[in-house]
Amino acid sequence: MKFLKYIFFAIFIIQFGMAKDVDDIIEEVQDKYDEIEDISATFKRMESFKLTGTISETIGKIYIKDGIKYRFESDDQSIATDGETVWTYNSISKQFIIDRVRKNSGALLPRDMLFKYPKEYYSTLLREEKLRGKNVFVIKLDPKENVHGFIKSMKIWVEDDEWLILRIETTDLNSNKSTFDILDIKIDQDLKDDFFTLKATEEMKVVDMR
Repeated sequence: MKFLKYIFFAIFIIQFGMAKDVDDIIEEVQDKYDEIEDISATFKRMESFKLTGTISETIGKIYIKDGIKYRFESDDQSIATDGETVWTYNSISKQFIIDRVRKNSGALLPRDMLFKYPKEYYSTLLREEKLRGKNVFVIKLDPKENVHGFIKSMKIWVEDDEWLILRIETTDLNSNKSTFDILDIKIDQDLKDDFFTLKATEEMKVVDMR
């Protein structure tokens, strides 16, 4: 579930270089992603914990439709939501949790990256660089004074010309850092609505929290 608090989809940024106003850049990318019906990608998440010094890695798939439907799959967890209900299955514990999507849960819907964060966070264009052989622009997001949440700061790497996010890095209030590398991006594959639901089987332990 933690992945959903950072979530993909994030979605910003740039075409004209360092002289371009960052607000204009964000608006350009908002327009781009508004045209996308659905998007899927492979991701690799690296988490580093400041207190213990440990690092963990997760590889999985993420699917998003209409900005509010998403499905997340890794070796030990599957999560899906249709925008109203969220289903979470842990393959280790065999626990299947059903809950409502709660506005104050801390979970970040993909569309929030486009339309909520630009209003609540200060955006700064840091630099241009290469990432996996591609030209990218790096944007830093810092919360405004009246915004309180679990994210202390965020950085987003966006591919020039293609307007797609290739990396998201978040730092939480405890200075723990999570980095998501986003790979093999596919757009508009006609993903069906029922793909963004999960169904329990007999061997699962169902917990309904609605």
